Amino acid sequence: MNIVHRLLALLVVLLLTSSCGMQAKLNRDFKGEPMEALAETFADLTPAKISMTNGHTKVIYTKEERLEGTTISQGVNTLDPIHSPSVTKVEQFIFIVDENGVVISTKYESSYKRL
Repeated sequence: MNIVHRLLALLVVLLLTSSCGMQAKLNRDFKGEPMEALAETFADLTPAKISMTNGHTKVIYTKEERLEGTTISQGVNTLDPIHSPSVTKVEQFIFIVDENGVVISTKYESSYKRL
């Protein structure tokens, strides 16, 4: 397996590990809380609100961050350095809010887009 595949596999493992931790944090911090708690925490992000057929509302906060490329060190005796590309990290914090404005479900998704 070449180095690019190894880096991709490492990125996927890190993504899964961090997303599980973030999901637990969102559940702990927001489940059962009023929608105003979301507005306070995500004050710098604009929410997208989608009405659902069951009367609930899906509220999505999207955060984008540009990550610069970097040189990956392979040790002192290597000939060609490896450069990781610049990417944009997209994080989505998704909440389902009931008719009373109480958070009943949380979800966290993150992805990376190559520039």
